[in-house]
Amino acid sequence: MAAIALAMLLPSLALAEKWAVIAAGSQGFMNYRHQADACHAYQIMLKSGVKAENIILMMQDDVAKSSENPFPGQLFNKPGNDSPDVYKGCKVDYSGDIVTAQLFLDVLTSNTTGAKGKVLKSTEEDTVFVNFVDHGGPGIVAFPNGPFLHVKDLSKTLKTMQSKKMFKQLVFYMEACESGSMFPDLQADGKILAVTASNGQESSWGTYCGDAAMVKGKNIGSCLGDLFSVNWMEDDDLGKLASETFRSQISKVTKLTNKSHVCSFGDKSFENEAIGDVEVEGAVLSETPSTDSSVDTRDIYVSQAFWAWQNVPEEMKSQAWTRFVSIINDRERDDQLFAKIGGKACADSQGPAECQKKMLDERSELKDMDCHYTLARAVHEHCPVSASHHATGGWNGYNMKFSQVLLNLCEGQEVLGKDLEQLSKIVQEECIQAKGLTEVVI
Repeated sequence: MAAIALAMLLPSLALAEKWAVIAAGSQGFMNYRHQADACHAYQIMLKSGVKAENIILMMQDDVAKSSENPFPGQLFNKPGNDSPDVYKGCKVDYSGDIVTAQLFLDVLTSNTTGAKGKVLKSTEEDTVFVNFVDHGGPGIVAFPNGPFLHVKDLSKTLKTMQSKKMFKQLVFYMEACESGSMFPDLQADGKILAVTASNGQESSWGTYCGDAAMVKGKNIGSCLGDLFSVNWMEDDDLGKLASETFRSQISKVTKLTNKSHVCSFGDKSFENEAIGDVEVEGAVLSETPSTDSSVDTRDIYVSQAFWAWQNVPEEMKSQAWTRFVSIINDRERDDQLFAKIGGKACADSQGPAECQKKMLDERSELKDMDCHYTLARAVHEHCPVSASHHATGGWNGYNMKFSQVLLNLCEGQEVLGKDLEQLSKIVQEECIQAKGLTEVVI
């Protein structure tokens, strides 16, 4: 669906430029799919006519060169004997430990003080495509280094871009769990259209996982792509950027992404515009990702670890089992930690058990962004780091779903009888205690 952002210029805008910013927010071979998605998107940008100097790509760039990669120096976003290497010619502008949420925001706002390399230099006549791929939770998405990206900071950045007149139209595709929570205040006339892999209350899905991750006779050992991302990019590949409207292509990808609810937000006034020259009219995917090969993003680490244990040679089974058990233990610790946070916050309520259940299960709407940011930051800074999930702070791909618990605490301050300072103290204390227990276990 990159055609949505990349071939949408009207004849009157012939002199305008096309720009793209692509970010993969994870690290580690188990997150292979994110960097494969990002490089595939990069290739589509080039094919769509975006000049290489107008594409800005940031990712950890550790997967292609990983010792676990059966094809060193290559990445594949789909299975098959003729699957293209999307890493070939994929120019990464920012890699390694400098890839942070702040860098992403600096690039988008053309802040050369923060970003020391390429930044977005688009004007009010230009079109901009932004693609983010990674883990997420209610109100947050992850980056491979440093703190998460919070919804309030993303909203502020998009408003800054608007005030600086950095685009005529901007299309933002976000692949992450609960990504529908990241665009709460886009305006119907703001010239920003956001499309997300899921709504604000569900996971996104990885695809081409397990036995389906076969490339050129070898199993990659990690999911090759994400369901939403694969759907829009394979549609572009097979359709050769065929002419259709925003509305029809979003509708097509919504149907294909049948494990989560694709959502769109913001300015839909240009949904009926043509998005390319006709090459293959009415193109449809001839090879849609099998739902049998798709896995809930929250469960990819554990499902792939179990698959590895089942499929590795006998002499490697003990090591594979240890890895699997480590991931299971990390998940159980996360479950217990957030249950304790909810329980302690409810300790003074009239019905503590019922209150705790509500804090863990409810789906409150995020309104108090400052409170949520403070509690989410406390988790990042004070909670145990999950080595098995390649995390750099207290959040990881599994426990980001518990961002909803913090949201519920913030929206329930009156019922709980606790203010932000008290809630923050509870989160910090429980995290520090959990970190101590984790270190003892290790």
